[in-house]
Amino acid sequence: MTVYINAVSARVAEKIGRRTSQMLRQTTTLPYFNAFKEPLLSLERLYAYFDEQIDRTLKQLGWNKTEVKDIPILLGSTAYVMSDCEARVANQQPLPKEYSLALIADHLREQYQTQVFSFATSCTSSAQAIGYAYKMLKNNMAEKALVLGFEMFNRLTFEHFQAMNLLSQDSSYLPMSASNGMVLGEGMGCMALSIQPNHSFCCEILGVTSVTDNENLTNSNESSLKTLLKQCLKKANISAEQIQGIKIHGVGSNSDEMEKQVLSELFPQTEWILIKPYIGHTLGASGVLETVFFYQSLQAKCLAELPWQIESKNQRLAHGKALKCGYYLHYFLGFGGSHIAWVIKVGE
Repeated sequence: MTVYINAVSARVAEKIGRRTSQMLRQTTTLPYFNAFKEPLLSLERLYAYFDEQIDRTLKQLGWNKTEVKDIPILLGSTAYVMSDCEARVANQQPLPKEYSLALIADHLREQYQTQVFSFATSCTSSAQAIGYAYKMLKNNMAEKALVLGFEMFNRLTFEHFQAMNLLSQDSSYLPMSASNGMVLGEGMGCMALSIQPNHSFCCEILGVTSVTDNENLTNSNESSLKTLLKQCLKKANISAEQIQGIKIHGVGSNSDEMEKQVLSELFPQTEWILIKPYIGHTLGASGVLETVFFYQSLQAKCLAELPWQIESKNQRLAHGKALKCGYYLHYFLGFGGSHIAWVIKVGE
């Protein structure tokens, strides 16, 4: 069974902004990609944004909203209800009796009368949601699926990353080049997958592969990444030479150097695609949001220039160039070792 990406929609930051860290009562202003007008998202506002993205995606395909009862929804996030809890505290409202990742899924299940599945695998949450949607369609468990990736600013996550000294103070966010820390971001995206192609723009997803890296909780292991990429190519039944470009994970951390070494060894001539400089590292939403960004770039047949100039002349970048039909490799790495990769095929 062949699986296609049929339509996408997303809300991401239009430009880089700022957020203030207050760790240990020390105020530090840091770059951040703000996608929402609200400083903190309540569940009510979050649900409104869900409806907006789902409606936009359905309208692109002419799918009726009543059809959603037969279409599973898969969610991926690291934030889930944390922003709502902080909004309640800020507005002196009572906290919920229990903290539950299932709360959002329960709401969507009731609203759309369909199956809803939640994924929380750190930075690969929505990427794993895409992977499981692919498997459901591949194994005849459904004919269509909707995948939602979402991340909202919350101080718990922001201060946690700052406490680990992982955040950059430089607004020029250039992973793999100037690896001086991450710039986080928020956003929400929706993808529609189906076993039927969108004949106006044929985009297939194949070779979905997951591995678990148990060597290190926060840094990715070189051998695990090699295994992931090799297995993905094998599942997709293609060679490394057939890959037109690689959507790399690159976050601006110590792992960037390891990624460079692996990519230089396995794909010495293949150009890289960096998406985080445009929208930030959106953590659990990055699987959906970065795939949406790339899909829309494919539709435009061109990958935009990077927002900031890279000084290194040794990097093989696809930016500012035409995107041709063919195969593109995507991979995502997560804290805790949950890694996933797939190939996107554009054109018949």
